[in-house]
Amino acid sequence: MLIGSVPAEDQLVHRLFDRQARRHPDRVALRDADGELTYAQLDRQAAQLAALLRRHRPQPGQRIGLHLRRGAQVIVAMLAVLRSGHTYVPLDPSYPAQRLLLTAEDAGLSLVLSDQPLPDRLAELPVLRLDAPAPAAPALPVLGLPVDPDTPAYVIYTSGSTGRPKGVPVPHRNVAALVRACEQRYATGPQDVWTLFHSYSFDFSVWEIWGALLSGACLVVVPPEVAASPQATLDLLAREGVTVFNVVPSVFRHLARAAPRRSLPVPPALRYVIFGGESIDVRDVRAWRAVFGRTTRFVNTYGITEATVFVTSRPLTDEELDREPDAAGPGAFATDLGEPLDGWQLRVVDEDGADVAPGGTGEILVSGAGVAAGYLDRPELTAERFPQLPGADGTVRRHYRSGDLARRLPDGTLCYAGRADDQVKINGYRIELGEVEARLREAPGLRDLAVVRTISRLGEPQLTAFYTVSPDSAVQLLDGQLAEHARSVLPAHMVPIRFVVLPELPVNPSGKTDRRALAEQGSSARPAVSSGHR
Repeated sequence: MLIGSVPAEDQLVHRLFDRQARRHPDRVALRDADGELTYAQLDRQAAQLAALLRRHRPQPGQRIGLHLRRGAQVIVAMLAVLRSGHTYVPLDPSYPAQRLLLTAEDAGLSLVLSDQPLPDRLAELPVLRLDAPAPAAPALPVLGLPVDPDTPAYVIYTSGSTGRPKGVPVPHRNVAALVRACEQRYATGPQDVWTLFHSYSFDFSVWEIWGALLSGACLVVVPPEVAASPQATLDLLAREGVTVFNVVPSVFRHLARAAPRRSLPVPPALRYVIFGGESIDVRDVRAWRAVFGRTTRFVNTYGITEATVFVTSRPLTDEELDREPDAAGPGAFATDLGEPLDGWQLRVVDEDGADVAPGGTGEILVSGAGVAAGYLDRPELTAERFPQLPGADGTVRRHYRSGDLARRLPDGTLCYAGRADDQVKINGYRIELGEVEARLREAPGLRDLAVVRTISRLGEPQLTAFYTVSPDSAVQLLDGQLAEHARSVLPAHMVPIRFVVLPELPVNPSGKTDRRALAEQGSSARPAVSSGHR
């Protein structure tokens, strides 16, 4: 059956995997700390677990929680759930128990697959323990089990502004479209070795897992303790001959910093480093290339869980990376979003919904192949964030209001400009935190920075800049220099009141800067330096 111009079979994640398993049965599909599985072995294990799932939950369309240590078993379980006509919901055991419980309750899980005891009230749910002795292998499920491409493959939860996480069901067809679009951008295939570096509760992992397995490549599951160590990660990249490495920029910064201390270089196998989740700092890429050479291609992406991981990609060219680094200027980091993936559309609109003119800043709207249908059981929020709007061609289609801001340059290039909800009001002025951060990042010697809204001891809102410094910077000088730089490039009302130097910025389980933790810290700590502005 054809759906649009793509056969239905080509829009089902497990069917696309089956195709690779038939093509490359003896090729290694997965490696983890316990060993490896070929495509044929992975196929067989997933089929056996799928049969067990069908025995326990014969009615398709149910949501199945995955509470498993990061390893090959996670991938087996994902495939089994999809083959059974169900939807997988990640419950990474490293996440706080309260977060897991909120996710399980909101998703209405009918079953949890686990390889360990479940915490607290989560244990009250029906559970199938995968670490128990395996029962007699049931008959394999019927391969022709019908699954509609609009069936959600997974539900991943994102943080909510109210504190209640939001579930995003993403259908098979979106995942297939993502892999198809990226295969056209990147020359990846069966010869590649990828990493599963991130938590499978983080949507970046969707691309890591299915980008690898649906192209016949090998996926190396990185243990959490290795991912937490820059030197151990570099060792793994070298040992496994990794060719495609997806990483959050703030984590890559630590790898680039650790690179000069290695006695052995990473071999030239690494073809792609693909960034996601945060803005990149080109200085880190230049530092990496100074140690390991110019063979690796670096790609920045802009993406959203609600639009199936990626929306745009932007390769970094040798020309700009070879350019003399600017000590203080916008050339020190890349901000433009690049081009939308094939099938994705992106618009930047003002408060009236009109496309912004050159020089203007507006909200990013996404439509097309990757946009989810909405939030799980949140009809009002879905109506607000996923409106039906006319596109650039006048056709009414579902859009996702990202809450992200972009600035349109005179030549039409779109540059990321922070979050709309990062707009804060201080002393009557509306301030974009992204703009403040962008100007402060121009200061020499700065390694990383985040500006957050904090509360003073008098209960008044104020801006606090938390930052880290480059290893060769003089901290005692940079403190005053950063405040002075801020006063020289920003209006007085946008200058942070406090500047706090930290050894490292805190990160959340997804590896992104934990702004909430900084805001809490900034509302209780004494300032390291005052800007002199009140």
